[in-house]
Amino acid sequence: MRGAKRGESTTLPCVSWPLISVSGGPRERGRAYGEQARDRIHGTIELYEQLIGYHTALTWPQIRDLAGPFSEPLNAYDERLLPEMEGIAEGAGVDAEDILAINLRTELLSVRRAPGAASLTECTVLSAISVDPPGHVLIAQNWDWTPRAAETCVVLAATPTQGPGFVTVVEAGLLAKCGANTAGIGVVTNALESSRDRGEPGVPFHAVLRRILTSSSFEEAVDAVMAPTRSSSGNYLIASADGRSAGLETGPGGPEMVTRFEGPGLVHTNHFLRTGAPFKDMALLEPGSTSRHRQERAAGGLEARAGRGMQGLLEVLRDHEGRPGSVCKHRNQTLDQWDDSVTVATMAADLTEGAIWVSQGPSCEAQMEVFSI
Repeated sequence: MRGAKRGESTTLPCVSWPLISVSGGPRERGRAYGEQARDRIHGTIELYEQLIGYHTALTWPQIRDLAGPFSEPLNAYDERLLPEMEGIAEGAGVDAEDILAINLRTELLSVRRAPGAASLTECTVLSAISVDPPGHVLIAQNWDWTPRAAETCVVLAATPTQGPGFVTVVEAGLLAKCGANTAGIGVVTNALESSRDRGEPGVPFHAVLRRILTSSSFEEAVDAVMAPTRSSSGNYLIASADGRSAGLETGPGGPEMVTRFEGPGLVHTNHFLRTGAPFKDMALLEPGSTSRHRQERAAGGLEARAGRGMQGLLEVLRDHEGRPGSVCKHRNQTLDQWDDSVTVATMAADLTEGAIWVSQGPSCEAQMEVFSI
């Protein structure tokens, strides 16, 4: 409820995206999630049958077969996740293999790329310590993805029997995306792609995001990224209400493939910032990549506006310089819908205050709705 203290159960007001509220153990939460988001989960499965098929030329049965070997590392990483996904499948009336596959969409898109299919880019993320109000820990991101994802998103508010409650803006049926929890931990994230991203079995990107959001401390959240052997590249910008923040830029593998960036003001787009990486950065090899442009615009915008609190961060994310390759991304009519990416949602959190801002679509057009965790 509004004004709830940290650690209390989370109840949210109505938001533009469908609000899915779940509680209890893993299978119980999953079943409730599946029942409430049934139609959108079916839409997510249809979306990824088409999108992954377009980019890899794989059929859905082939995609499901490729997902199977991920079950063992996923269960070893967090034994709560497979039962929850089985519950989601039960509630939505689909096969558990379908739910596993959509939760591996990042990894499965790396298996192989069909001729002519472009690499998809995801997101611009920011963190800052506010001057006004003083000392507030802020995170924010534009989640950029396929335009069809606008038809499948939900706001998932979970109150587990153990651990902190959390809120995440996510495609229906997936475990987590960006969000924050009642322990004051928040995460925003980018997809990255290296020449080592081949879709080999390991801990998937979205499972790591979920584990961050069920962490009770900053150290536990960082360990959720550092400890496992990850299947894919990604950037996890983690912050805590106690003032700590870190950007963890990762390639496939274990701790040796993590580069950590510290500081109160962090910015990241879709290319690696580390130097001397033992792999090729696929985003920078992509013709017409916008990642460097967005990095420069967002970093400059954050430096100029960070002291203006949440509104300053949101102004950075509304930047249209270089459109259609701008920080705030809109439909590029020259591209096939499966090659294009747009700002599907903007999510921001004041971890000090315990509040989240969410927009349905880019925040330059959609109203930001504010609610307490």
